[in-house]
Amino acid sequence: MKNILFLLVIISLCLSASAQPARKAIAGLIAKPVENGMRIDSIIPNSSFAAMPVKKGDVLTTINNVSIKTTEQYNKAVTGLRAGDVLQINYISNGKQKWAKTKAVMRPYETSAIADIQYDWVAFRGGYLRAITRKPKGKTNCPAILLIPGYGCGSIENYAASYNGKLLYEWVKAGYAVITVEKSGLGDSYDCVPCAEADLVNEIESFDAGYRYMENLSFVDKKNLFIWGHSMGGVVAPEVAKRHQPKGVLVFACTFRPWSEFLLEMHRVQKPLLENFTYQQTEDFIRGIQKIYYEFFVLKKSPEQLYNIPEYKELAVSDLNYAKGSNNMWGRHWRYWMQLDSLNMAETWKQVNAPVLVLHGAADYEQCSVLEPLLIKETVNAAQPGTATWITIDDIDHIMMKSKDWKEAAANFKTQQYNKGNFNYKIAEETIRWLKQQQ
Repeated sequence: MKNILFLLVIISLCLSASAQPARKAIAGLIAKPVENGMRIDSIIPNSSFAAMPVKKGDVLTTINNVSIKTTEQYNKAVTGLRAGDVLQINYISNGKQKWAKTKAVMRPYETSAIADIQYDWVAFRGGYLRAITRKPKGKTNCPAILLIPGYGCGSIENYAASYNGKLLYEWVKAGYAVITVEKSGLGDSYDCVPCAEADLVNEIESFDAGYRYMENLSFVDKKNLFIWGHSMGGVVAPEVAKRHQPKGVLVFACTFRPWSEFLLEMHRVQKPLLENFTYQQTEDFIRGIQKIYYEFFVLKKSPEQLYNIPEYKELAVSDLNYAKGSNNMWGRHWRYWMQLDSLNMAETWKQVNAPVLVLHGAADYEQCSVLEPLLIKETVNAAQPGTATWITIDDIDHIMMKSKDWKEAAANFKTQQYNKGNFNYKIAEETIRWLKQQQ
């Protein structure tokens, strides 16, 4: 009987492992919308589209019998592709209608000379989130950091070449394992709500699951577990930390005040800086937008409801991104922003019983206020005296580039300096120094 039970357990484990879906494919196409489809600008080598007879200048019109005329339609068509899936396209080349078909090519796994990289799964709400852990090569009993990024729906598969990758590999060099977990529905994740439809509650719970996953890794030092939150991740980080009480929490470029209040200040900075508004034009805009913000954030009216009010119709489209049949608002479901505004961050930070490092970039025109780090530091220290530290880095912006001020940061972002080696390593130095002090 014992042998039969043992055999059943083995069979169950094998079935569970085999039930995991194939790895996501790499589409590998960079294209721009034109009147009749998407014009190909470039094709990534060794990708799915590289296996097809298309070239720069061709116009893609359908993917798997679905019309493709916008970037959103293209992304939706390729996001779900997994290795081995059929990829069938119609396209126009040299004025002629053409057709091609191939099997989608698997996205390559990340490799590193300095890190062991582990791909794994985190169970979440009946589905699974992809987790990728980078740890010092051959090391065990490593202090570990759970990395929580900003609000966007970008995959952790893209971190290696980004500012997140540059920072996390500095941590790996310093001896830390870094755990990254996909947001709902991204990357290889499956049976999860798509990220764009997930709300803030979903996001907090997913990173809470990520922290519990980190706790159970065999190679981490369970007495030295940390949480890093960048931008909106700095709001999620204390929400997770208050449930677990890690060894420390580090946040950079995040908010503290209610989102509806912070937005008005952000507009006052960004409208003149990014859109060349005069200060009078900016003030007129803010006095108009605060009305619709009150209806949305306080009275809890959806963008669709606001669109149907004549006074707000235009603003619902131009500022809240309302489009018929879509829940998208600023890149996320509109509920995400309502829930964010409802969070009492003073209450949240008060419950974090761990040392806290608050980092601020003087060139950060997105956080754009010293009130945020100040209020976090003062709130934490009022509840747990002497546990919060605030550091300002003078020449760093929101995405960790070297920038001397807001104006240069805006110019650097416009020219994509973040892709040209402009990472500011001071943030790695400051975080590593603080992390070592906590151990």
